[in-house]
Amino acid sequence: MLIDAHCHLDHLGMTGASIFLSKLAEKNLEGLVVAGTRSRDWKFYAPLAEQFPSLHVCYGIHPLEISEHWEQDLEQLRMFLPKAVAVGEIGLDFHGMFDRAHISEMKRQMKVFERQLRIAQFYQLPVVIHCRDAFFAIQEILLYTKFDLHRVMFHCFVEDVEAARWILSNGGIVSYSGVLTFKKFGDTHDTAALADLSQVVVETDSPYLTPSPFRGEQNSPDYVRYVAEKLAEIKNISYEDCVAATAQNTRRFFGF
Repeated sequence: MLIDAHCHLDHLGMTGASIFLSKLAEKNLEGLVVAGTRSRDWKFYAPLAEQFPSLHVCYGIHPLEISEHWEQDLEQLRMFLPKAVAVGEIGLDFHGMFDRAHISEMKRQMKVFERQLRIAQFYQLPVVIHCRDAFFAIQEILLYTKFDLHRVMFHCFVEDVEAARWILSNGGIVSYSGVLTFKKFGDTHDTAALADLSQVVVETDSPYLTPSPFRGEQNSPDYVRYVAEKLAEIKNISYEDCVAATAQNTRRFFGF
């Protein structure tokens, strides 16, 4: 069965998320990897993970969720990491920030990203990276911290072929979302064709990035099958083989 390697459920509320998780098998889903991107999300997912073994949680501070109390938030984050499958989603989001007015915010994002990489190293956890208009800086910080690229997953991967080659040649994982099914899919088809199947996983990033043919609707982990179908088409393999490989890759990367 399928595994959605990156999604969010907090928009469903506790009752809605519990109902959804209780019906995963009916949806041909083996499990979900969710990302808690801020402190209130961590408190939301922790009890759900205790109740549902099919739910695997990454805890981290998203670059656009960094508060003025980020140092205290990082200390609180450590409390959740003993039961985490990864630190994430973390990274940099410089979209629309390339001007003097945003320099301090960009610096803060880089500092918090580096700190979270160090924390992940301490807890011996992999990381899930959010990258938007910032690959050059993420690459430099990963090199500076000497982070093991085998333990790095770039979620919702939309970078170019050059970036993909660097990630893949160093053992990293790329995760494809509904963008793979869009009419304007950017470089995703080229990088998906390039990537070894053992280094690819599929995700929805729900409730965002709804794949075709459901554009305009709220996304759901149910729809990860459409990402897997498009990936199978690009890789020229059967859907069943794609599902088996991406699920195995997800389990191996996150260690469950």
